[in-house]
Amino acid sequence: MGKIFAVTSGKGGVGKSTVSAGLAVSFSTLGYKTLVVDMDEGLRCLDLMLGVDKQVVLDLSDILNGREINDAVYEVKQNLFLIPAPQKIGLIDAFSLANFANDVNNLYDIVIFDFPAGIDFSLYGSLPKDSLFLTVAFPDAVTVRDAAVVSGLLGEMGLSSRLIINRFEYKLSKKRSFKGIDDIIDEAYLQLVGIVPNSDELKNLSSGKIPKQKSKPMKAFIRIAKRLLGENILLPKVKKI
Repeated sequence: MGKIFAVTSGKGGVGKSTVSAGLAVSFSTLGYKTLVVDMDEGLRCLDLMLGVDKQVVLDLSDILNGREINDAVYEVKQNLFLIPAPQKIGLIDAFSLANFANDVNNLYDIVIFDFPAGIDFSLYGSLPKDSLFLTVAFPDAVTVRDAAVVSGLLGEMGLSSRLIINRFEYKLSKKRSFKGIDDIIDEAYLQLVGIVPNSDELKNLSSGKIPKQKSKPMKAFIRIAKRLLGENILLPKVKKI
């Protein structure tokens, strides 16, 4: 049985899907058979980010309606696979999703569910109870406060969550509301699992260009992936992230 992660955020536009894609690439690079499931009905984007958009015919809704799982699985590269979200809204139901989650948990080493932004958590309870939610935020007051709201709601549901700070820039961090990383952690009420630097290479993901493995953002994603697998990986000095 594999590990399940669910990526979420309070605000849209914080790079949640970028984080999902980056982590999926990292787990697969580390040798784990990885499936990423786009849950953003009507607004799917991971097929574009991972460069398989021209291949997509079937999606998650087809599996939930009785098609075989492999019918809607698209291979991105070795060890990395994607199931796209439906193009229409309202096609994912909680009961079918729960059965699907259990099935893919037995087929893959790592499964990443990329949920839509916001606080509609109606489908979150469909995932196995040992799933770990990863809340994405910018290092600014608005998205950190939203991360705290997400943290509280997940806690009320008995679901575990960790914080990923995305698009971090050391120079800008001094000009914002927080004196340091510890202030962000305290405000978000979440344990930090990693920091991803701001980078033009990540912006290229929108056109299907995966950053090189030795780039700063991919090194950050690899560190996060290793921590999520239980390795004791220290956070680099903030200036060097």
